[in-house]
Amino acid sequence: MPRLDMLQLKIKMGERGLGRNPRYAINGLELDFDEIKGGSGPHETLELTGRPKKFPRSMTLIGPDEGCWDIEEIVATYQVTTGVYNEGGAGPYTLRLGAVTLDAETKLNLWYERPPQLLEV
Repeated sequence: MPRLDMLQLKIKMGERGLGRNPRYAINGLELDFDEIKGGSGPHETLELTGRPKKFPRSMTLIGPDEGCWDIEEIVATYQVTTGVYNEGGAGPYTLRLGAVTLDAETKLNLWYERPPQLLEV
């Protein structure tokens, strides 16, 4: 199981912005992001960096306490540095997630392991 050393999210807001800084959870433990840049209002872009140094079995973006958030797009970059994921200098990997609306009952899955590297024979 890989250890997640750093998570970077670039969130493009929709009609209803966040209004506050989001949190994330790894294995059910809620965490604040370590660095926050940009705005979280309607149609703004928010850049978040977390350095959890944990082994995630699950990781989610936590929705608002009340109301809704409209997210147009999330670009997530993962830096894992243990196991086969760091062999050969594989470096970070990036995923693009589409539009979603989050509310108090909804959490967005953020944990996607890097697919195994394929070798051409």
